[in-house]
Amino acid sequence: MLLLPGQVLALDLEMLFSPGELISGHAKLEGDCKNCHVRGRDTTQNRLCLDCHEKIDDDIKSMQGFHGGSKKTSADQCRTCHSDHKGRGAQIIWLDKDHFDHDLTDYRLKGGHRKVLCNDCHATKEKYRDAPSKCIDCHEKKDAHNGKLGKECENCHQPDAWGSDQFDHDKTKFKLRFSHQSVACNLCHVDNRYKKTPQQCVSCHAIKDVHKGRFGADCKQCHNEKKWSQSRFDHNKDTDYLIKGRHKTVACNACHSTRKRQSKRATKVRQCYDCHKLDDVHKNRNGKQCEQCHAEDSWTNSRFDHDAKTDFPLKGAHKKASCESCHQKDIRGKKTSMACYSCHKHQDVHKGQEGKTCDRCHNDSTWWLEDVRYDHDLSDYPLLGQHAVVSCESCHLSSAFKDVKKECVDCHRDDDIHEQTLGADCKQCHNPNDWLIWQFDHDQTDFKIEGAHENLHCSLCHVKPLQKGQKLKSRCIDCHRADDVHDGNFGTECSSCHLQSDFSTININ
Repeated sequence: MLLLPGQVLALDLEMLFSPGELISGHAKLEGDCKNCHVRGRDTTQNRLCLDCHEKIDDDIKSMQGFHGGSKKTSADQCRTCHSDHKGRGAQIIWLDKDHFDHDLTDYRLKGGHRKVLCNDCHATKEKYRDAPSKCIDCHEKKDAHNGKLGKECENCHQPDAWGSDQFDHDKTKFKLRFSHQSVACNLCHVDNRYKKTPQQCVSCHAIKDVHKGRFGADCKQCHNEKKWSQSRFDHNKDTDYLIKGRHKTVACNACHSTRKRQSKRATKVRQCYDCHKLDDVHKNRNGKQCEQCHAEDSWTNSRFDHDAKTDFPLKGAHKKASCESCHQKDIRGKKTSMACYSCHKHQDVHKGQEGKTCDRCHNDSTWWLEDVRYDHDLSDYPLLGQHAVVSCESCHLSSAFKDVKKECVDCHRDDDIHEQTLGADCKQCHNPNDWLIWQFDHDQTDFKIEGAHENLHCSLCHVKPLQKGQKLKSRCIDCHRADDVHDGNFGTECSSCHLQSDFSTININ
């Protein structure tokens, strides 16, 4: 083909002003700009794109898919979203998976589908439009029916929850009522058997027959679909034993446990002890007339009036204590000790240090620390200053209170910035009002501070820890031995020549 000079010039100009290389998918179109562009008529570029991308063109015409279903998408120019001339490795399709609105496609995400990851349905390197859209395509492996019910999963299941079916069981001969409505299908339809499913109660509930068949197989005489544990049987009308209080909630087999193949009337249980022998925490030491103290409303709430019939009225926490907490032995003919220590000995965390008169500090309301009555000022260590607001546990690391040491250094050893160089008698300088507020007059010691000594820090002289009762040496030579230029030739009495105001000044009288 012979190109005219003007045509060659136009082609060269187009290539000259090209914004850049096309993507790898469009590389074969790069030789001729007219493949995608019409000079001077940009509005027709969309048509050229759709001539190649026929499936998208069909979607727009039929108003289907992502490009055809959205008015905004179908009206836009292709280049609005798909910019080319970015180079061979450029990504022409920018899809924000985290914010993409799937409702713009033909497959709206509902229910559980909204929680599914994109690549669970859209296989890698496959086009998004080619993703399967039928339930069976994704859920075939989860088909518990093994294909016996066909492939139209949506007839029974729904996207909100795969296990939540839409099948109307009431169209069968067995209508689901009350509790049966919440039963899983496979509990009755074992191995996906839906035909000839047994409909008798005992067919499913034989395993729950606590009567072990002694009342026959006609379960509906007593039970109903609302709640299996609620029997229709009226014990008060059908027997001569009235059910009252807590007995109303007791299961039948709790009392009717030994008579087999007989009616409920045949079980002769009359006395409390017949059923409650195992509940007798008194171990028969109080006899078998349980009703003297216990009632049908509550076995644990005794009717026995401890305040009126004994010398020990129950107050505070004692009202909630069980009888056997105190009465652990046969009480007939014997008196139970009323001393606190007789019951609370095992709770004596003081290890006997505080004696056995517990009520000096403790009370009936609570045994524990928050209600303890104790005046520390009556002890040999009254609490003064900051000690009055410190929690007990700060000093008493255990409940053996008398094990606590009383010296300041026992608690404040970590606060001793002197590192025991000033001894262990902290109260010489410090006081309970505040550890940092201290006062000490060195002139009250055997060594008065004068002259140059007045500006010295304590640690210059007090360099080693002092043991209890030990005193720091106070002779000049003890500190100034290194300053003795005489090497001891003039003795150890430096004050004979030197003054405290200035060691270098010599004063010889």
